[in-house]
Amino acid sequence: MSEPQYTSSAAAPRHLQVVRHSPDAPQPAPPLPTYPWTARLSSREGDVLRLLAEGQSTVEIAHTLFISPATVKCHVARLIAKVGVRDRVQLVIAAYRSGFVRVD
Repeated sequence: MSEPQYTSSAAAPRHLQVVRHSPDAPQPAPPLPTYPWTARLSSREGDVLRLLAEGQSTVEIAHTLFISPATVKCHVARLIAKVGVRDRVQLVIAAYRSGFVRVD
């Protein structure tokens, strides 16, 4: 088989065009800061944290996830330790501030 024949337009060098942003153009949002604790959460802890941020109680989370209330309390205690906060309220605040849970 022979090598394919290239036309002069296909083999012509290509140049990049510099595009300048106008000062009136909206600037991209700065990236959210990364929080190391978000990578250490198990999937179940993430589920519990999302439901907790929605305002569900321990019993409601247990019914939603088909686990016992004691297991929910255990997950919440582990979350508090991993995130390094004092209580459930600060845990929810940390979830929103980190971007782990987003405001709709």
